Amino acid sequence: MSGPAPSVSPVRQFFRSSGMMAMLYAGSTGLTFVVGVVLARLLGAADYGIYALALTTATLVGTVTEFGLPVLAMREVGAARASGNWSELRGLLQWSDRAIALLSLLLIAGTYAAVARSDAAQDSAYLAAMLWAVLLIPFVAIGKLRSFVLLALDHVFSSQFAVMILRPLVFLVLCLILAWQSGGQLSATTALIAQLAGAVAAMAAVLWLYHRYRPRQLAGIKPHYAVREWLGACLPMGLTEGLRVLQGQLALLLVGWLAGAAAAGVYRVADAVMQVTALASSIVGTAATPLFGRLFKQGDSAGLERVAVLAALVMAGGALLLGLPLALAGQWIFPLVFGADFAASAAVFTILWLGAVLAAGCGLVLAVANMTGQHVLSTQSFMLIALANLVLGAWLIPAHGAEGAAFASAVALVLGNGFCAIRLKQRTGINATLFNPAAPGIALDALRQVRQLAASLISGTRRGE
Repeated sequence: MSGPAPSVSPVRQFFRSSGMMAMLYAGSTGLTFVVGVVLARLLGAADYGIYALALTTATLVGTVTEFGLPVLAMREVGAARASGNWSELRGLLQWSDRAIALLSLLLIAGTYAAVARSDAAQDSAYLAAMLWAVLLIPFVAIGKLRSFVLLALDHVFSSQFAVMILRPLVFLVLCLILAWQSGGQLSATTALIAQLAGAVAAMAAVLWLYHRYRPRQLAGIKPHYAVREWLGACLPMGLTEGLRVLQGQLALLLVGWLAGAAAAGVYRVADAVMQVTALASSIVGTAATPLFGRLFKQGDSAGLERVAVLAALVMAGGALLLGLPLALAGQWIFPLVFGADFAASAAVFTILWLGAVLAAGCGLVLAVANMTGQHVLSTQSFMLIALANLVLGAWLIPAHGAEGAAFASAVALVLGNGFCAIRLKQRTGINATLFNPAAPGIALDALRQVRQLAASLISGTRRGE
């Protein structure tokens, strides 16, 4: 599909969005680290494991309510901006709100009914925590839907601030208050109550920002409903999103089921720290994904590939540099920072980090597949990741605990991303990986554009003085 060429180069657009995301992720990373330390210190390995398992279960169940709608809404924003027709996007958002509310109500009611009928409910800390964790579902889903729309509208800061800064900040403050009131103690249930308050605050902030920044055409136009078309697109997208979340959480669930809550707590801390070292991947992924959709709609495959390869370079380099110090000194850092219960998290982190570095070389192939109409390929890749994780985890975790889960997760991630990269190249001709022969030239051109952008910023600052 052809269209007008963008007035600003895709690489420069990518750097501008990435710069904004870098500031957000810097604050979010600091908060994530502090939250992890506070929870580990206040809960201990066993209660931290219960908290993590309940939150993970609710996150997986919550994907049913999202049903791929946030990703579809992001794609439809790009289509509306290209065509000028906003009626279908407004209809999609209204229909999505009703669908999320209905599905959330059914899931919450079903969870409470199942727990009420369980003979073990009164004695199970996990089930008690689940009763609070499941309440997160509608607030997270509705907030995510609007944040994706804001992101696709280029309101990068507004789209991410509530989720990345406000929610963890509210959560942290409430955890500290609750622990202070109970004499320095915190349970998995009270931690989830604090999470619920943070999710409500984040959703309210996102909705306010959306109503402030949405285009005037979107606010006043009559909605058009294409439910059958949306369902057809949502089925593969929803399955893909569910598999993506499952891929990220399956190892933790397997550790909890096969090795116990304490081992799950050890794994959770290692995985949380590994996510911090994936800062570059998070930044470029959030900045580049809506750009992929826009460039594809404009027919600019060459620009899309340049941005994708540049993202792979940043992801792999960032993961390597941020994680290497922790991998070398983790045996001292983890018990010192998180407590003696989490000394074993050092080895788990190193395994996860090595897998993440290798997978980063494939870049954002799964996002490219989603934004270029290759939903089935993305779904197949996540199915491969989940299957490999499940088989290897079931084999290794009983004997090796959290380390076995980390190895299974790392191998599965590399396999899935590699498969997607190869098939994407075969189907679309797009080589979105670090191994693209044009990667050195793309890197040099990007450096030149960074220098030009920095020079223009400095020049503008001097003129302002």
